[in-house]
Amino acid sequence: MSNRFFAFGCSFTKNTYPTWADIVAQHFSHYENWGRPGAGNHFIFNSLIEAIKRNSINATDTVIIMWTSIGREDRYVQGRGWITPGSIYNQTLYDKQFVEQFADPTGYLLRDLAFVSAAETILNSIGCKHYFLATVPMCLPDDNTNSTFSIDQQIQNLYSKELALILPSVYQVIFNCDWYSRPGPVDIAAIQQEYQAVKGPDWPTWEKFVLQEWQNVPAHIQAEINELYQFTNKLTVRSDSHPTTAEHLEYLCAVLPEIPVADTVSKQKRILRF
Repeated sequence: MSNRFFAFGCSFTKNTYPTWADIVAQHFSHYENWGRPGAGNHFIFNSLIEAIKRNSINATDTVIIMWTSIGREDRYVQGRGWITPGSIYNQTLYDKQFVEQFADPTGYLLRDLAFVSAAETILNSIGCKHYFLATVPMCLPDDNTNSTFSIDQQIQNLYSKELALILPSVYQVIFNCDWYSRPGPVDIAAIQQEYQAVKGPDWPTWEKFVLQEWQNVPAHIQAEINELYQFTNKLTVRSDSHPTTAEHLEYLCAVLPEIPVADTVSKQKRILRF
């Protein structure tokens, strides 16, 4: 694969560590990641149009969009730029009154499927290779809920062709519709800091603890670490629903096998999933 690659999405697309977009980018000479943490499909669609205008995206380019959950409110405000607080049901920007009065899953679904339809029409007219991915299915109004709503099926019927273009979501493929069905990632820095602060004189070093090198650790110390401070549990309970880089790679291999990504990430033996 060659030429230019443009990626669009939310924090599942652009984060502080490599995501699916960064993995795919290994095969292109030019790469732009237009993802933004907290972004909704309103921002994603606007970013697509802006990127097309600024870069004259053409038939030789590749575009991949990872659509996000529909229950998000994006705003462009003069002097502040884009404001993308994430799920309307789990944020602090909009107050309870706004959410109760204006947050409507039916409206969000209608709005965002129109974005998908418009994006498909535009990209087809350009003639570039493009794919649609998803963080969660479009029928979920929020990242962490299985709620549905009354005219959901009617909207899906209306936009059935567009929905068929969206590949199965990360939520379905990697997490089997449960964000916490897998261990990690964890806030390793915070756990390490806490461990060092309470560490007793007979406790193993942090490095030995992480590698589970307990051969010379007395049983009562092991019990103290596990039962009193529960550090072992903290290392295995997922503290973030974002996929790890390894999970991003797994997702790509599952839904886009035509993109040769498996050889871009070296296999390393790890005790923890960062």
